[in-house]
Amino acid sequence: MKTGVQDYVHHLRLFSRNARLYLIGSFLMGVNFHVFQLLLNLYLKQLGFDEGQIGYVVSSRAIGMTLIAIPAAMLMSRIRLKPLLLTSCVLFAVFSFFIATYQALTLLIGFSILSGMAFSFYRVAAAPFYMRNSTPAERTHLFSFSFGMMLLAGMAGSIGSGKMVMVISGWTGDIILGYQITLYIGIAVALAALIPFFLVRSSKPSEEERRISLSYRQLKERGRFYFKITISNFIIGAGAGLIIPFLNLYFRDRFNLQPDTIGFYYFVVQLSMLAGSLSGPLLVKRFGLVRTVVITQIVSLPFMLILSYTYFLPLAFVAFVLRGGLMNLGIPLVTNLGMEVAQKKEQGLVNALLMVAWTSAWMISAAIGGTLIEEYGYTITMNITVVLYVISTITYYGFFRKAEAKGDGSMGWVLARDNVS
Repeated sequence: MKTGVQDYVHHLRLFSRNARLYLIGSFLMGVNFHVFQLLLNLYLKQLGFDEGQIGYVVSSRAIGMTLIAIPAAMLMSRIRLKPLLLTSCVLFAVFSFFIATYQALTLLIGFSILSGMAFSFYRVAAAPFYMRNSTPAERTHLFSFSFGMMLLAGMAGSIGSGKMVMVISGWTGDIILGYQITLYIGIAVALAALIPFFLVRSSKPSEEERRISLSYRQLKERGRFYFKITISNFIIGAGAGLIIPFLNLYFRDRFNLQPDTIGFYYFVVQLSMLAGSLSGPLLVKRFGLVRTVVITQIVSLPFMLILSYTYFLPLAFVAFVLRGGLMNLGIPLVTNLGMEVAQKKEQGLVNALLMVAWTSAWMISAAIGGTLIEEYGYTITMNITVVLYVISTITYYGFFRKAEAKGDGSMGWVLARDNVS
């Protein structure tokens, strides 16, 4: 254990100044993201919206992210990153403010689409930025730590916001106002990300990066690779969108829990996901990127089944925590593999395609998931999710099982890019 910790600390010290600043900005943006993720559904439910309508609002952010992701990647391959980061941070905060303020369904959907577009620039920029500002020596640790920072943000947002709603509503006697003020505080934290993003020293994109274009020729030459790298993400995004946005409502409806208790549950699951993401590089050394993703996803599935059938709260809580930690461990590893096997000039595009695959599937299934839950309940919906997760895992392993080879001695696993394209 000591050796593993020392190894991790050694790699953390290798992070560049730019990478550290981006990680800080990610944390601050992530706090707002997770405050909204936890509270928005509960807030809309309190306003009187049904699950189907909430599903439309949730999927609208994914619509915005899907629409702008590829254009954002193309733009980022041609101009400096910092102005886009600063602009997206401000716009994301503004549109989030409108979502927390207005209560008409059409306005909520419209501003959710716009907030998704603004957030998309920050998400698309992350992986290529880390590739530019890291070396192979610390890269896996950087991707896992980046995901870990989002989870730390989730822990801060979850444990604080649920309790804050109850405290403010206790002061004001108005639960709606409690939700709104808490959402506004989350937005203020996101705006603080302007400071580290302003301090980033961004260089112009390289000549190789500027050569990328999403042309017919590009698709003809690399379309097979793009399909392989995105299809499993699409399938797993479809499964996740059916139920993950509604797990806070699951605890509210099935177990009659209050926002502060649900917030504590989300804090614990984020802690579990953080432990999982930070252990990722250690597992990768033993099993490789691909096999670590496959193993942890398979092991997580029984816990989703337990969630679907149990009405015993302690068992549901344990299953919720373990499922979250195992299933999300592979997310940064999938992105890391995509960046490693992609050509340098197409890294921004591949990251955007990964995001589009996830968000487009999420966009569709979140809208369907709300209706499914409303009509058939949580059990059937969760079982459909499990089936989609199984299909995604099998697909991922089938395409990428030969992407790595066991190295000799201390080399660990070595990428075999020729086996992927």
